[in-house]
Amino acid sequence: MCYHKSLDIPVAELEARYQASLPPEADILPVYHANAYNFPHWPIVTRQEPGKLQLLRWGLIPRWVKTQEQATDIRTKTINARSETIYEKPSYRTAAQKGQRCLIPVTGFFEWHTEGSKKYPFYINTADQKVASIAGLWDEWPDPETGELIPTYTLLTTDANPLLAAIHNTKKRMPCVLTPDAEQSWLHDELTEADALALLARAYPASHLHSRSISKRITSRTEPSDVPEVMEPATYPELSKSAQLFA
Repeated sequence: MCYHKSLDIPVAELEARYQASLPPEADILPVYHANAYNFPHWPIVTRQEPGKLQLLRWGLIPRWVKTQEQATDIRTKTINARSETIYEKPSYRTAAQKGQRCLIPVTGFFEWHTEGSKKYPFYINTADQKVASIAGLWDEWPDPETGELIPTYTLLTTDANPLLAAIHNTKKRMPCVLTPDAEQSWLHDELTEADALALLARAYPASHLHSRSISKRITSRTEPSDVPEVMEPATYPELSKSAQLFA
């Protein structure tokens, strides 16, 4: 799964990448490390308004949720969605059927490799794109107490390619990172359910990704993790013979 990501880029460069503008009040970049369980705002490009980068909260709240208590509970379970079942699961079915598809810009994401009782953090980014898009779904939840429409999103995952299967060796899943062509298809108005599922099943090529082991600072409870140092390489002698972890 994917609960940690980065967007280490200036606003102007992000806007140029997507030919879309951020709200003037947005002041969230760069992001070196975002933890999904903090439910951060993130700049998102939706199919409905591709010329805008909108700030949506991570953790999708379906429209049918009735109370703030239920919303708080469900968003911890909708950070990621298995792409294979988005047209079946109640939390995502309506958004998928209505074509509420979106792009989630990232400069990289974090996963953990497990060896026995120990976990080692890795940072993965696309070698052929400075900023890549992960496929997502979005929705708006009408808060019954305030009347406010709260936009949220979920990040889609698929079966891991060989590199991510080696790194994320307990779950063997990875984000649905999109090639530039797939990115355009994901936002296309006429994308069918069958075509969407086929697109999401195509894992990003391992040969187009770069991975490195990083400091365990990312898990620190006393030091800030949204800092450049969190992405710095770190060497672990016990992983030195595991060539399949590095690309």
